[in-house]
Amino acid sequence: MKIHRLVLAACASILAACSNVAVVEHGDALVSDRLSVQIDQPWNRFENSAAGPIPTWTREGFTVDALQFFVAVKDGKPIAPARDKAKPMIFRDGMQAHEIVSLFENFYTQDGSTFRLDRLAPDSFLDGDGFRFEFTRLRKRDDVRLSGVGWAAVSGGELTAIVFTAPRIHFFGAEIGEVERLAGSARLR
Repeated sequence: MKIHRLVLAACASILAACSNVAVVEHGDALVSDRLSVQIDQPWNRFENSAAGPIPTWTREGFTVDALQFFVAVKDGKPIAPARDKAKPMIFRDGMQAHEIVSLFENFYTQDGSTFRLDRLAPDSFLDGDGFRFEFTRLRKRDDVRLSGVGWAAVSGGELTAIVFTAPRIHFFGAEIGEVERLAGSARLR
């Protein structure tokens, strides 16, 4: 009887953790009430859940592939909350592209993972001037090598970025086309 109650309690906890999951169907989707994107295929959306406070979409589970949205981060604000004793990741209007990428490097290495910037180049994003960065991340907890790509732009003193990461083997290549189309459709409201 005691084990039965423990199993029920565990199941209830799992269901509660998953309650912030919703399917984002194809068409126009709004992220954080500000960023509009067009999607061709459904994604699973996690917000303020086990995925953290950053709006995160996934196809296979956020520990496998993660499409993260950093929407309208204001001058003087962090791109995300820092964990424990990690460096604060404060955005400042006027930062250069490499300085903004450094914020994302800090974000993706808070857990002891490694980050290598592979490419940084100007690119159109949010219907204006922005940049694209590509990186490799070796996740510390399981030694999985992830490929990553991000698009970012500063508009009206606010930073907006979309970053996608997935294991280099299979998942990244299978989803990058859809992610590039989605990033190309991004517009601020």
